[in-house]
Amino acid sequence: MRALVVVTRYLGDVLLATPLARSLAAAGYEVEWLVAPGTEAMVADQPFACACHTLIPSWQGLRRSVRSLRGRFDLACVLTGSDRATAVARLVARQVCALLPGRWQDGWKRRLVTRWSGYSPHSHMVSYCADLCRLAGVTPLTHAPALDWNNDDLAAVRDRLGWPEQQPYAQLHPFARWSYKLWPVAQWRRLMGRLHDAGLKIVITAGPDEQGAAEALVRESGLPRDAVSIAAGRFRWRQLAALSANAALYVGLDTATTHLAAGCGAPTVALYGPTDPRIWGPWPAGWNHGRSPWRPAAGGLQRAGNVTLIQGEAGCLPCQKEGCGHHRASRSDCLDRLSTDRVWRQCARRLA
Repeated sequence: MRALVVVTRYLGDVLLATPLARSLAAAGYEVEWLVAPGTEAMVADQPFACACHTLIPSWQGLRRSVRSLRGRFDLACVLTGSDRATAVARLVARQVCALLPGRWQDGWKRRLVTRWSGYSPHSHMVSYCADLCRLAGVTPLTHAPALDWNNDDLAAVRDRLGWPEQQPYAQLHPFARWSYKLWPVAQWRRLMGRLHDAGLKIVITAGPDEQGAAEALVRESGLPRDAVSIAAGRFRWRQLAALSANAALYVGLDTATTHLAAGCGAPTVALYGPTDPRIWGPWPAGWNHGRSPWRPAAGGLQRAGNVTLIQGEAGCLPCQKEGCGHHRASRSDCLDRLSTDRVWRQCARRLA
């Protein structure tokens, strides 16, 4: 049996779909993926990904995908309710289970697929994976989004860091795709000082295009250069999983890297702005209750399993808007006003 997992959005969406792929693989399916260009590295070399294909966002790309994949799959599971993703799944698989909007204008998609599940208010994306498993007649195996890694991956990480094996370190991920998810740079510098005083080395993870910003952050922190390692694009995703799983502490923003750290079991402190954590909060390792562990705002501080989630204390949270300017390049006051002291207290608690 062969199954296709269709997720044609961002890196985080691909990672959040890994519990679905793992469950399909455990049920005996050979699992392949159809993803957006630039996200395929996320599941490369994973046991639940026999192959990974990309869907170019054009009609030519759609035709190319259909020609290469037609007739190859017994089942397709679609976590992106877009027109092209649904159409490709229908054309290449005998059965299609899809997560689809309940709007009247999407009625043609619901008629196109074999079985579908609708979006429900405030449900987590990981819960939707479990819903698709059940639609496909498969028992959900796990819920936490995570990647497999081995001792070779960990050895590669340690070799590049160049620190003694027993040296504890904190992994910080101060960057995000959109400005409204960012915590002020000055606050990151202060937090780095606190971690250094606590005897921890620091690893800054970032994308390759964030190397310059990471170097500026370290330079302006005033810390000794050998106290901080910058890993901007230096690790493959499975090596990044090994890095996070062995960290004494992880602190990051609303990004795929934070979801990965949480799913790999790192003591995680996640800094969230206007995003609703019930839908997009980091899923703790071992949290297999099927429902999101997060509530709306909850006074700005919540804990579940290995994850502490901090938001602002404003009554407007979670507004689900893209910053206070309502566009992705705007800032979020709830994050800008989040103090270093408040974050450090939760970090110290996790370290203890």
